Amino acid sequence: MKIREKLLALLLAIALIPTIVVAVFHHVSAQRLGKHLASDRKRILIEDAGLRFQALVDDYGRILNLTMEKVEMAVRIQVLEVERRLKGDVPEQRRLFYSEDYDKGVDLPRGMKASDIHFRSTSDDEKVPIQVTYKGQVYFKVTDVEQAAVEEEMLRLSTMPEVYQMLYQTNPVAIYWQYTSMESGFHTSYPGHGGYPEEYDPRKRQWYRHAVEEGDLVWEIMPEVSTRTVAMTAAMPVHHPDGTVAGVTAIDVSISRIFEGLELPEEWSEFVEKKIVAIGGPESEFKDKPLILAQDTYQKQGERWRDPLAMQYLSSLNEDELDSLIQDAANGKPGVRRMRYEGRDSMWAYGSGTDEKPFMVVIVPYSSIITEAVEAERYVVDRTMGQLRKTGIFLLAVIIVVAMISYRSARRVTSPVSRLAEAGRSLADGNYDARVDISSHDELQELGDIFNSTGPKLRESERMMQSLKLAREIQQHLLPDESPTLDGFDIAGNSVYCEETGGDYYDFLDLVELGEGKLGIALGDVSGHGISAALLMSSVRGLLRSHACQHGSNLGEIFEELNRHLVRDVGAGQFMTLFYGILDAPKRTLKWVSAGHGPSLWLQSDNGTVAQLPATGLPLGVMEEADYGASNSVVLAGSDVVLIGTDGIWEARNKAGEMFGQERMQKVLLSSSEKSAAGIYANTVDAVNEFRQSEPQEDDVTLVVIKAI
Repeated sequence: MKIREKLLALLLAIALIPTIVVAVFHHVSAQRLGKHLASDRKRILIEDAGLRFQALVDDYGRILNLTMEKVEMAVRIQVLEVERRLKGDVPEQRRLFYSEDYDKGVDLPRGMKASDIHFRSTSDDEKVPIQVTYKGQVYFKVTDVEQAAVEEEMLRLSTMPEVYQMLYQTNPVAIYWQYTSMESGFHTSYPGHGGYPEEYDPRKRQWYRHAVEEGDLVWEIMPEVSTRTVAMTAAMPVHHPDGTVAGVTAIDVSISRIFEGLELPEEWSEFVEKKIVAIGGPESEFKDKPLILAQDTYQKQGERWRDPLAMQYLSSLNEDELDSLIQDAANGKPGVRRMRYEGRDSMWAYGSGTDEKPFMVVIVPYSSIITEAVEAERYVVDRTMGQLRKTGIFLLAVIIVVAMISYRSARRVTSPVSRLAEAGRSLADGNYDARVDISSHDELQELGDIFNSTGPKLRESERMMQSLKLAREIQQHLLPDESPTLDGFDIAGNSVYCEETGGDYYDFLDLVELGEGKLGIALGDVSGHGISAALLMSSVRGLLRSHACQHGSNLGEIFEELNRHLVRDVGAGQFMTLFYGILDAPKRTLKWVSAGHGPSLWLQSDNGTVAQLPATGLPLGVMEEADYGASNSVVLAGSDVVLIGTDGIWEARNKAGEMFGQERMQKVLLSSSEKSAAGIYANTVDAVNEFRQSEPQEDDVTLVVIKAI
C-alpha cells in the first residue's frame, strides 16, 4: 500500500471515529443484551441438560450392569444344565431339526413366526424379520463331521430348549440368541432358525476359542452369523464328567437392543452418540485404554461375520479432559464434561466402571442443547443490523470528502519516500555506496540516515561470507579426497558439516614407514562449531600426521604428545575427542587408542553381535597429565565391520526431541552388514536424515566404515 493510500486511511479513521463509536456502541449494546438473554438461557439449559443427562446415564448404567449380571448368571445355569445332560441318561429318540430344514421352509417345527427382534438387512438396507420358533432349537453339524459320531450328544442336548425358554423369560429384552457348540462338531441354537452358512464352524469362532483358553466366562464383541448383526457374547466352557472340555455354551446380547432402553429428548436424538466403554485393567490387552464395547456404528461390520470386529477406542481432541473422564469413571465418579468429539463441541455424560464392569458414555453436540438460546441471540443481532445500514450511508459521504483532502496532502510525504525507494533499488543492485538526502526533520529523515549506514554494513557482511567460504574450501581440502585401498579391507568415510566450517575431523594415514599394509585411521570431534573449531581441527591434523610415524605403534605416546600441545595452545573450555587406530592388513588387526571418543561399534560376523571399542582416556586438551595407557587391539575376521562416528549421528533429534541413539545405530549396522563399506555409510546417514525429517542438522556428521573382506 502506498503512503498516499495510508494517509487516506488515517484521515478516514480520524473523521469517522465519532460516527463509528456511536454505531458500534449501539451495536455492542444490542449484542450484549442478546448475549445476556442467551447466556441466562444457555446456563439454564446446560444445567438442566447436565442433570437430566447424568440421571439418565446413571440409571441406565445400573440397568446395564444388572442386565450383564443376569446374562452371566443365565450362562452359568446353561453350563450346569448342559453338563448335567452330558453325564445323564440318553433321552428317547426324538426328531431333531437342522439348519437346512429351516432354510427349506417345509415341514417346519411348530411355533414358527416372524421374529420381532431378529432381522436380516437387504441390499437396500431394509430390515426383514426372519422366521424363528421359541418351541425348539436348531441343530447345525460341521460339514466334515459324521452323523454317527455326534448323534448321542445331539440327543442328550435335545431337552435344552426348556432351559433356554425359562432363562429367556427372565430377561427377554437382553437375550438375543442362546446356544451351545460342542467340541465334537455340532451346534445348537435357540430360538430355532435357519441361515447358517455351509462353511460355518463354531469351534473356530473367537468366543469359542477364548472361552476354552480362559476356562471361565468371557465376553466378546463380534458379528453374529445368523442375522449378521453385531452382538455382545457371554460364553463359558462346559466339561465332560471326566473334566475334559466338551464345548462352549453362550448367550448373545444384541447391541441395537441394548440402547433401546436409553430414551433421550427428541431434539437430541438426531446427533446423539451412545457407547458402552470398558477400562482395561492390569491384565487386560487394552490396559489403561477406554475400549468401546458397543456403539451403533459397529453394526456396519456385521456382514463380514468371518472377520474379527474392528474395535475402537474412545477418543477426543481434548486428550487431557478425556484422561480425566476415564480417571473419574475408574474411581467410581460419574459426571458430565464439555469437550470435542469428531470436531464438534459436545457434552459428554458418563457413568462409573472398572476393568470388570463397563460404563455408559452418551455424547450430544453442544449446539443441540443450546439451540433455543442461539436463536434468541440471532434475533437481536438481526434487528441491530438494520440500524447499521443507515449509519453506513452517512459514513460513505464522509469517506468521499476525506478522500479529496488526503489526495492533496499526500504529496508532502510521498516525495522523500520515492527518493528512498530509488536509492533502495540501487542498493539491491549491488551499489553499496548508494545514499539518499532527506531533510524533513522527522522519522523519514531518521529512516534515510539508517539507510545510508546500511551499505557499508552489507559490504562488511559480504566480506565475512567470502572469508567463511574460503575457510570451508581450505578445511575440505584437509579431509581425504577418496577412501584408501587396502588388501582384505573395504573402507569408506565422509564428513557433513552443519555450518560453513566444522569441528569434525577424519583422516587416513599411509604408514608404509612402519611396514607394508599398515594404515592409520583417525576420527575426532572438536567441541563447538565454526572458525575456532576448524582451526583446532587443523592443528590436531598436523600434529597427528607429524607424530604418527615418529612414535610408531606406541599410540599412547602419540596421544600424550597431542594432549600436551592442546593443553598449552588452546583456551579453557575447548577440547577434542579423538579415535586413532592402526589397521594392519597382513595380521588383520586393528590397534587403537580413544581419547574420550565413542562409541565405536564392532560387528562380529561369526556370531552377529555388536561390541563397542571403548575409550581409553580423557578427551584431548582437558588435563595435561592425562594417561591414555596401552593401546587395545582386535582381530577382524571376514565380513566383520567397524563403524567409527561422531556424536552428530546418535545425538540427532526429531521433532519430538527424541535422540537417534546408539540402539538405532546398531540396528542400521546389523541390517546393512551385507553391503559394501560405502553402502553401510550411506544407509547410516540416510537413516539419521530420515529420523530427523524436517528438523535442521544441529551437529557435524562424520563416519568411517571399515569392513573386512
